[in-house]
Amino acid sequence: MPRRGENIFHRKDGRWEARYVKEITNDNKKIYGSVYAKTYKEVKLKRDKICVALANGNLVVSKDTLGFYIRQWLKFHKVRFKISTYVKYYSVVDNYLLPYFDKIPLKDLSSRHIDAFTNSLLTKGKNGNPLSSKTVKDILLILKNVFKFIQTEYNINININIVYPHNPKKESRILTKAEFINLNNVLLQDIDPCKFGVLIAMATGIRIGELCALKWGNINLDEDYLYIEKTMQRIKNLEGNGPKTIIIEQSPKSATSIRKIPIPKNLIPLFKKFKQNDDCYLLTGKPDKFIEPRALEKKFKRYIKLAEIESANFHMLRHTFATLCIEEGFEIKCLSEILGHSGSQITLDRYVHSSFKSKKDWIDKFASINISSH
Repeated sequence: MPRRGENIFHRKDGRWEARYVKEITNDNKKIYGSVYAKTYKEVKLKRDKICVALANGNLVVSKDTLGFYIRQWLKFHKVRFKISTYVKYYSVVDNYLLPYFDKIPLKDLSSRHIDAFTNSLLTKGKNGNPLSSKTVKDILLILKNVFKFIQTEYNINININIVYPHNPKKESRILTKAEFINLNNVLLQDIDPCKFGVLIAMATGIRIGELCALKWGNINLDEDYLYIEKTMQRIKNLEGNGPKTIIIEQSPKSATSIRKIPIPKNLIPLFKKFKQNDDCYLLTGKPDKFIEPRALEKKFKRYIKLAEIESANFHMLRHTFATLCIEEGFEIKCLSEILGHSGSQITLDRYVHSSFKSKKDWIDKFASINISSH
């Protein structure tokens, strides 16, 4: 017997009818076809054979181009994405996907197009500047999501295998212990709320956007913890008027990023020194003035110059914090929760780097136990 929603019916003339989508028009209207048979089993088999043939590329698609479906995907997800995510995807669509795929009919799309698109990104990018393998992979993942959307919403199967470029993993530089100490000393000289904020990042590994959004209402000095619930970032203004970019505050990237972080005991006196009303930003001590990530990054550059540190950025503090914690024997699950990761493996894969000294200490320890030189 037919199941509900199966689109198989027993007609008054005694025959069975099964319907299927054979075409989609420019205004997204689905055009159905029908097959007939004497029994439910026969008509279902007929319809299934047609659907398999359609899935293999024989579906008569309307004249819509891939560009049409890319726009529909973006429109469909606009209310489902956080604004920062939507702006990111909008930029990928506007800068890369539509310029290449806008005029290509969906029925003509092949692996050849995807391979040529990938090669173009790796060799030319947008304005003659080649993109990194990681950036290209991120763009292709968005294209893959578009394909899934087309299959789910329009019942059009795109049988194209996307090959992602190889992305060799590079070990990020972290601050040495000497550099870490030098920076600490620079921050303590004529310390102000902004320098104090950078010191907090050194001691907790919080992200730059999380620090910029931190207010004194997020600081609990009775139980000695800070509560991360927002992040600040600069995004492209899609409204078409006003400034090119705007500053937003929103919830962090994942549920695990909303977290409590213990305040180190030796920083408590500084927290009490700079304490302000709950509505004041920690970095400025004022309710109506904040420091956004780009401005903080500039200030950080000045701090590392004073500490005589070369080629460092703010995110390096997070890498350094995680690595030093591991080297000091920090429990990995606890560290993962402090960093706001969804699992310990992310912490190990992304942020923990062994210093050369650590590697040397471990190999010396191994050799002293297991290797004889005379």
